[in-house]
Amino acid sequence: MKKLSFHAFVALAVLVVIVIQLIGDISYSKIAPQVQYGVLNLKTWNFERDGPVTLNGKWEFNWNELRTPEMFATGKDQHYVSVPKLWNQVELNGVPLSGTGYASYRIQIFKNSSEVLLGLWMPGTFSSYNIWINGKLYIKEGVVANNAEEAVPSFRNRLIMIPAPKDKLDIVIQVANFAHYKGGISVAPEIGTVNQMTRKSKLETAKDSLIFGCLFIIGLYQFGMFMGRRKEKFTFFFGLLCIAIAVRMLTLGDVMLMYWTSWYRWTGVIRLDYCLITIAVMAGVSFVHYLFKEDTLQKYYYTLIGSGFVFLLISLTLSSLFFTSILIMYQIYIVFAVVFSIIVTVRAIQSQRTGATITLLGFIIFAVLIFNDILYYQGFAPIRDLAPFGLVVCVFIHSLMLSRRISKAMGDVESLYYELRELNAGLETRIEHRTSELVRMNESLESKNDELERMERSRRHLLSNISHDLRTPMTLIRGYLEALYDDVIVEPDEQKKYMKLMLNKVNSLNHLIEDLFELSKLEARQVNVEMVDVRLERFISHIEEQYELELRARGLLFACYNLTYRDAPPVSLNLRMDLDRMIQVFDNIIYNAVKFTPTGGKISIRFQYVISKSCIQISINDTGVGIDPEDLPYIFDRFYKRDKSRNSAVGGSGLGLSIAKEIVELHHGRIWAQSSYGQGSTFHIELPVYDL
Repeated sequence: MKKLSFHAFVALAVLVVIVIQLIGDISYSKIAPQVQYGVLNLKTWNFERDGPVTLNGKWEFNWNELRTPEMFATGKDQHYVSVPKLWNQVELNGVPLSGTGYASYRIQIFKNSSEVLLGLWMPGTFSSYNIWINGKLYIKEGVVANNAEEAVPSFRNRLIMIPAPKDKLDIVIQVANFAHYKGGISVAPEIGTVNQMTRKSKLETAKDSLIFGCLFIIGLYQFGMFMGRRKEKFTFFFGLLCIAIAVRMLTLGDVMLMYWTSWYRWTGVIRLDYCLITIAVMAGVSFVHYLFKEDTLQKYYYTLIGSGFVFLLISLTLSSLFFTSILIMYQIYIVFAVVFSIIVTVRAIQSQRTGATITLLGFIIFAVLIFNDILYYQGFAPIRDLAPFGLVVCVFIHSLMLSRRISKAMGDVESLYYELRELNAGLETRIEHRTSELVRMNESLESKNDELERMERSRRHLLSNISHDLRTPMTLIRGYLEALYDDVIVEPDEQKKYMKLMLNKVNSLNHLIEDLFELSKLEARQVNVEMVDVRLERFISHIEEQYELELRARGLLFACYNLTYRDAPPVSLNLRMDLDRMIQVFDNIIYNAVKFTPTGGKISIRFQYVISKSCIQISINDTGVGIDPEDLPYIFDRFYKRDKSRNSAVGGSGLGLSIAKEIVELHHGRIWAQSSYGQGSTFHIELPVYDL
């Protein structure tokens, strides 16, 4: 919720600033008339009621002439050009004009004679101008001349108070430009009452001063933060960015720098302007680079910094006419810097870096407005000079982001402080706790060591068993063969008897080898299983059919109990298994139980659904002699036999339960046993079920 409120506050602040910036253009709803072929009719226009008028439209125009009001003669060499429009965008008699040169503009305004005092707001014009009104010279900004040696450029907004008792104003503007690539009137003058124009001039100055003061203070604050924590280099570059933009505000609009320092000339201001633009771009990309260093693009960052130094060298050493002519290169450089910053910020968002989202919002606002200015200066957009405003908005958004980042860091420091205090307070308790844990771990290790020793004894025991199980049949077979070979046994009946004994031993060995081979493949998961869906009811019926008659024939009681519906809803449950291999598991368990269960005993199987585990638990119980507790942990090991004496009366290889365990685990189940010696045994199997 806090994050949402923060973003909403930033969005609202940006919206308010945009509205304030543009409100001057939409304060009055009435559409002002346009200049038509050097004439503007304002006889029905009331400045107090309808607002000021921007002098857009077709002005009378004379190229490469510096005409005074007396030199304008009606009907002689009259040409018209749109204002505002740069000379580079004008064609005269089919010939495109150059950005350098000189020209004269004229407009005649017919107004209401009751308005005797008006104000004319003249924006800066490339790159010097004189203004006559009703034959009187009012303004000389710079020196207007017809050659580069005599012309002195100057570029400032000016406000003129016009006594206008008559119903006509004749305005003549001379413009000369030999210092800038683009010349002419780029912004149309505006006329209105003295109060309206004074208010406009003061608002322009106040806006520039406010932006300068805010950014300058932010820059100094960031420099102070950097001095306190030099590890965070992004604060230095953000401060440099703010200072560069703040000082550049002094070179725009009213060019306050030229008021404050009268010795400072226009060429120095324009050089400073271009240098500050380049420094701001370099500081901006460095800020992003060090802010999101884990997500930056190193190669592109150093390319942008190197290009910035090249532009700085051009701005400082070459003529203003040259470096203003490559303005498009500066604009492309800025575009690449913005794209770099957006890409790095998007990568930071993907890495969930703090403040990356709000940083991206600032870059997007700035990118949109700078593209607008580029299109404007190329003649494709109607609104100009939004990039400085967008940059300021971007800086304020980043200031908010940094404030949030610093607040989060301070919060983390406070949290760490309280955590450390709590840790120190409970250090003795933690030491005691850790000590007790170490004691428990030591006891556990001792237990594991005892278990490993038992396993090692079991391994040696198993090796002894397998050696006996393989050697004893081979020794017997060898003795029988030697007796036959030495004619010790000559009677045919006796020979057949010994041959039968040898055949039984060979079959026993063959069965042992097959079991070993199958167990090895099961442990390596190299067996082929054919898993099919089997309904639980069908599986239980199959078990009953498989064992009931045989066990009863051996004098044992046998029963199957289906307890699933006691704990589960009356739906069919589905088991996924290789039926043949699962029957092999039951064979090994049940026939083992038959060996150790006396005649008259009972073998029973219970099937029960365990809701919490979503599985079927199968319990195979016998009333035989049971398993000694010492043997119980090892009954699923290879070659482990309950009766370990060499004279065991009960056969078997000791691999049956090992095979059963591997098959059950292959079905994602588990198997274990419970028993007490002399009280029978119970084997439990859990298999997952699937609802149909």
